[in-house]
Amino acid sequence: MKTTRRATQGQRSGKELGERLRAHRFRLTPQRAAVYRAVSELGHASPRQIHEMVRQTHPMLSLNTVYATLETLERVGQILRLRGPEGSILYEAAFPIHHHLQCFSCGRVLDIQDPRLDEIPLPPSIREQFTVTRRRVEFYGYCPRCRRRLGRAALSREAPAAPARRRRASGPGTSPPRRRARRPGTRRR
Repeated sequence: MKTTRRATQGQRSGKELGERLRAHRFRLTPQRAAVYRAVSELGHASPRQIHEMVRQTHPMLSLNTVYATLETLERVGQILRLRGPEGSILYEAAFPIHHHLQCFSCGRVLDIQDPRLDEIPLPPSIREQFTVTRRRVEFYGYCPRCRRRLGRAALSREAPAAPARRRRASGPGTSPPRRRARRPGTRRR
């Protein structure tokens, strides 16, 4: 299994990105192209990391615009959302198709590019009820660094089914607070 990733493999040309956006009734703007380029180059990145990179070429771009653009790019299938350390949200390019290893202890995410994982047969009951258009295989365990740090005794215990999630009010990889929609004709208190 290969766990390396090249940023250029994940990038699609501006023409392909534009076609995909237009198919979903969106325009390809310089800001959307810059956010997609940043996601592709950074790999598993938080919205704040993406924002920092994009601001180098688009200094007036707000963090809210980055969040909205990430949502749009995810909706059209160009990027994927992942759970990162401590339940944070990370984004990565959807292409090339790949799978993940994630450490229970530190939350580190590694890519696996192995076509055999794409060929895992589906049970007939699923094939009859559901049309699968994309697969994502995720393995959970401990990275080499955490295995050394924790020792064998800690690793022999059953690990949680998913990484622990901590609630945070703000910080890297968290969404901005959502505002409640007001009903027409009402005043804000």
